[in-house]
Amino acid sequence: MSALYTYAPILTCVQDACTRLNLVKPTGVYDSNDENAIFMGSIANEIGPMLQDVFPWQQFRVEWSLAGDASRAAWDLPADFSRIIDDTGWSQSKRRPVIVINAQQWASIKSWLSQSFFVNPACRILNDQLQFMTAPDAGEVITFEYISKDWVIDGDTATKKNRLSKNSDTPMHDSLLFTQALRIKWLENRGMNTTAVQQDFNERFKELTSRNQMAQALSLNAGSYMGFRYLDNLVNTPDTGLGN
Repeated sequence: MSALYTYAPILTCVQDACTRLNLVKPTGVYDSNDENAIFMGSIANEIGPMLQDVFPWQQFRVEWSLAGDASRAAWDLPADFSRIIDDTGWSQSKRRPVIVINAQQWASIKSWLSQSFFVNPACRILNDQLQFMTAPDAGEVITFEYISKDWVIDGDTATKKNRLSKNSDTPMHDSLLFTQALRIKWLENRGMNTTAVQQDFNERFKELTSRNQMAQALSLNAGSYMGFRYLDNLVNTPDTGLGN
């Protein structure tokens, strides 16, 4: 399967980082006695989750479906659950959005639920469960998207996990971005200037986040045959008097 980014085993990332830092190129990471390889192998397990948290990368998005039975009101969160993607909860049968409520709203609604017009499915996360205010109806299918905490492809089994532990394990992050992050952390650890590498990292991050999700191209007049005409002197923009 193709990917938006180029992935590389952690050994390759560490070797590339060491080469750029004019360090000895290690032959291993998690089976090495090389001080730099050991440090990078350790810090890599901090970089991965940190990169996951700063942006909703498409490769970590997972759809989760629940089927109601009119009695069950709570589901254990998936084993790889990290966080819900906002505004993705929908009741497929009722064609209604799932309302996510906080503790104060939960207490308030619960106190007058028997007299309420509140009909949307409503839920919260508590005790590592997704809890609904009322049990979804029998046959009601509810779907969410969430971010998985698994950011590593196991080098032996190709299964996903949340920690690097061997040379062949592959971070599910762009290899160039990950290598730049390793360089930054190595320089930081030694109190050295990170300005140039940080700039490279920031530019790469910007490139990746812009291609990570789709968006429509903005057209000021939408062409002749289709689309909404945003700025058009025949429809919504007068020739004079702008701003009055």
